[in-house]
Amino acid sequence: MSRTIHLALFSNGPKPAHYAVFIPTGDAGMKGKIIHVIGNTATGFALEFKRNYDFDLTRQRYQLIPLAQVNSQYIRDTVGNGQLSHDTIARDQLESAATMAPNCKDWMQDYVERLVAEGLVPSGAGLVVEGAPRLLPRLGVN
Repeated sequence: MSRTIHLALFSNGPKPAHYAVFIPTGDAGMKGKIIHVIGNTATGFALEFKRNYDFDLTRQRYQLIPLAQVNSQYIRDTVGNGQLSHDTIARDQLESAATMAPNCKDWMQDYVERLVAEGLVPSGAGLVVEGAPRLLPRLGVN
């Protein structure tokens, strides 16, 4: 059996929309869990799971777009006491996949690729990041 997961877009005023994944409890209705990242570039980002999120109580503008059908074995509804809760502990495979946040090298590659795309640095900069060692020797400083 499959379940629908949705891309949830939340109005963020004049800034770009905030993106999240919404998984309705029991595959129906407007209450379920939100998987999203909070924070900003200055202070950093953190993964968060909002459980028992209720769109009927949401005051900000939003849009839900069907994202994909997912085998229900990969989704665990965590209703608990039915109250909205926030945490960072993955409880099913979809949530676990969200914890695979890129490390700083992956982030750096994405950043340099963006700099290249915007013409701010030459394309060879991407090769520097790709060729950088993953591990540094224990002794010595360069």
